[in-house]
Amino acid sequence: MPDFNLPGISSNIDIKGVIDKLVSVESRKIDRFEAVKEELNKEKTAWITLNNNINNLQKASAALYGFRSPFEDKIAVSSDEGALIADATRIAQPSTSTVNVERIALNEKILSDPVKSNRILGETYLKINIGEEEVGVRFGGGRIDDLAEAINRQAGAYLTAKITRDTDKTSVLVLEVNKTGEKNRIAVDDGATSDFFQDIGLFKEESGLEVDTEFKQERVFPIEESSGYRVYDEILTLEPENSVEFILGESVTADPNVYLKIKIRAVEVKEEEKPEEPVLWPELKNIGEVTIREVRVEGGRSISKIEVPEEEKVEPVVIDNNVIGIGNEAGLVGKLDVDTLADNFTEYTYRLTDILKEGEQINRIFFINRNTGRRIEYRDLVLEDTLVREGISPKHPVQTGRDAVLYIDGVKIIRDTNEFEDVIKGVKIKLRKESEEEVLLKIDRDYEKITGKIVDMVSRYNELLKYINEQTGATVSEVLSEENETGILSGDITVMGLKSKLQRIMMNPYPTDMGKELSLLAQIGISTGAYGSDWSDIKEGYLHVDEDKFITAFEKFPEIVKQLFGSDTNNDVAIDNGTAYVMDKTLKGYTSPRNGIIINRIKNTDTGIKEQEKSIDNWNVHIEVYRKKLERDFTVMQQALNELELNQKSIENFSRQFQK
Repeated sequence: MPDFNLPGISSNIDIKGVIDKLVSVESRKIDRFEAVKEELNKEKTAWITLNNNINNLQKASAALYGFRSPFEDKIAVSSDEGALIADATRIAQPSTSTVNVERIALNEKILSDPVKSNRILGETYLKINIGEEEVGVRFGGGRIDDLAEAINRQAGAYLTAKITRDTDKTSVLVLEVNKTGEKNRIAVDDGATSDFFQDIGLFKEESGLEVDTEFKQERVFPIEESSGYRVYDEILTLEPENSVEFILGESVTADPNVYLKIKIRAVEVKEEEKPEEPVLWPELKNIGEVTIREVRVEGGRSISKIEVPEEEKVEPVVIDNNVIGIGNEAGLVGKLDVDTLADNFTEYTYRLTDILKEGEQINRIFFINRNTGRRIEYRDLVLEDTLVREGISPKHPVQTGRDAVLYIDGVKIIRDTNEFEDVIKGVKIKLRKESEEEVLLKIDRDYEKITGKIVDMVSRYNELLKYINEQTGATVSEVLSEENETGILSGDITVMGLKSKLQRIMMNPYPTDMGKELSLLAQIGISTGAYGSDWSDIKEGYLHVDEDKFITAFEKFPEIVKQLFGSDTNNDVAIDNGTAYVMDKTLKGYTSPRNGIIINRIKNTDTGIKEQEKSIDNWNVHIEVYRKKLERDFTVMQQALNELELNQKSIENFSRQFQK
């Protein structure tokens, strides 16, 4: 817009500058709107941060009661993690067990003869038994590498085939079963498969053990004049306190693959009840009579003791589970452990090399019954070489599938895997190697995790309390001035009320089974400071955790400490009291997404911000209208001035004409 040139004034007026200044004055209201909006944004940020801090404390509190509570978390510690490791679940009970790992479970691994690498093997259909599973492999013919590939492709879920080139012209097929355990061995009962595997030197014909173990009366001999035994229907029966030896048909050499199997049961023998013998009263007779001077005098009665039968000596009851052994002409060389004897036939399996040195021989079995009230019965005695399967056995066994054996607190446990999940409640044990000495397995509460959760809750509490103090307190300089500032939420009743509730929750007593003896957090090491702490440290209200005191209290009273954070006071199987429970429920009222107190404050602040933004937009429209009005007004003024100037010039010209 051009400058105005007013008649009678030497300098022009900057009309644009005048309009800008007038608009600037009119725009000051927008600055006030912006200032209010900025303050509301700060308040909103404060509410959001407060809400986040409350959420953090609420979540930390919720993690301390109910099914999320860490108080039932357990940890398993092995004194020799090279031998075994373990994991404990929440249902495990704190305990210490001694574990001996006698042997770990192994998977079977066998080799073939070296086969020429370029040899073409014929087409065949292989039937391979892995435990109780029969696996089929269709081989279309080809080299030994092709055979390994076919096995992996079609039977890879059960076993793995590998090729090792032992020379530049020959290869060896390696078959390895995926699962461990004696039952998961490779067996072949199909003729074509047997012939194929024997052709490549994977298996060989083997007759195995052929020992006659049938119970016959003529092969059973008493020990120490025992007579209470008999063989009937292939069952050997030993009456209480009788022992016999059974002669095998031939000697058997102890080998890792040779096992003795037998079924045994124990039957209680009820002693016949004898009738109670009556007390024998003696017959009392007079000692006679005499007449003196026609007076008859009767004699007195004899004095006799009552005959009481002598008490029979009660023999001690003997319960002995050592009811079987092995040996030779020299006598008993080893007893076989029988953990428990039931009244039904139970099969027991023994590896000879677990009892004898490899290579030692036996030729008789000893059956021993030292029990005074149990009859022992035996049946189905078998001696077998497990390496021999259906008349063939692996030609080059590298590793024989076997079961794991371990002792827990003296109890023998056998499994076909190195992972035990059912021997100690809630504990999973994983074996790594045989143990040279006893391993201590300790199941305990996970104090580190539990303490960590407690510390986390207290830290979240302190963070929230600190933020409230910062946002509601005043920062005061030495001189009263504009530097004296108050927190953005200073004086807010909602925030001050929240602070009060937080402190009451953490200081209040809660019901436990010990009553007042243990009802406060301070009694387990959670307080505003230890005894004798400075007031400057206490007055802020922040909590501290004495971890040693807490662990000591939890070790002594685990259930009570758990109740302090969450308890069921009305026996309805639902937590309804306790520090963590009350804190969780209280804070949910502030942070609920639908109707939480803090959420509503954030929404209200948002509404205020939007109102200011609307006012700013409206005033900006007003400013534009105002500017245009000023420009119009000044334009009209300019036109009027221009007309005035023209009129003035006309008058001046008219005057000059008259002067001429």
